[in-house]
Amino acid sequence: MVPTRVLDTRYGIGAPKGEVGPGSTTTVSVPKDVQGDPTIGAVLNVTVTGGTSSGYVTVACDGTTPPTTSTLNYRAGQTVSNLAVPCAASGIFHIYNSAGHVHLIADLQGIYTNHQKYADPDYPSGGGPFVGTKPTRFLDTRDGLGAPAKPVGAGGTLTVKVAGVDGVPMGASAVLVNLTGVAPTVNTHLTAYGDGSLPNVSNDNLTAGQTRPVLAVVPVGADGSIRINNALGSVDVVADLEGYFG
Repeated sequence: MVPTRVLDTRYGIGAPKGEVGPGSTTTVSVPKDVQGDPTIGAVLNVTVTGGTSSGYVTVACDGTTPPTTSTLNYRAGQTVSNLAVPCAASGIFHIYNSAGHVHLIADLQGIYTNHQKYADPDYPSGGGPFVGTKPTRFLDTRDGLGAPAKPVGAGGTLTVKVAGVDGVPMGASAVLVNLTGVAPTVNTHLTAYGDGSLPNVSNDNLTAGQTRPVLAVVPVGADGSIRINNALGSVDVVADLEGYFG
């Protein structure tokens, strides 16, 4: 589906405005109008920013005890994100923060359901079964693969064809990609999306000079392409296909 911000404690989106403290739990709800019947998993890109100390956060489904694993780990002052797919029939999830005070952000990228509602013309977002592929690089701005051989500037957007890459059909609803930002000149973030206007979400949060990959589920536009936007400065972008949704 179109990436949608469902939590941002900096602005009071989905939870009270303000930093989240150590040992706290923040509850996130998938909007009722996009829940499956029932929702058995939600694809969330979870971001931590402005931490006062190093720590980790864990995303878990409703009605369970906090697992002893981490979804993402952060250092003091770092902005870092990771993809999480928690499962909960209620569409309610919990984010546990281990240490320090942080702001939490969560962007909803899709849902899983045990009904084939993608076959229903009244179901707005489409979708279909997942098909894994061998890792295939289809974009590298360092050498001109899939786009001009130059970094993406501030506010710049790449349009990259994914239909035809390792069997991705025209009409695929989304692709699973490993998205990498390489050595940005300033702190920035990358946003990957399908058709339409640039959504208010992020996929890869980067500090100046950092090279960092993240996994992303990206809707495919009607033209068989995805779009990748860079917010600030300039940065090289690399993308590897990992699979697609029919």
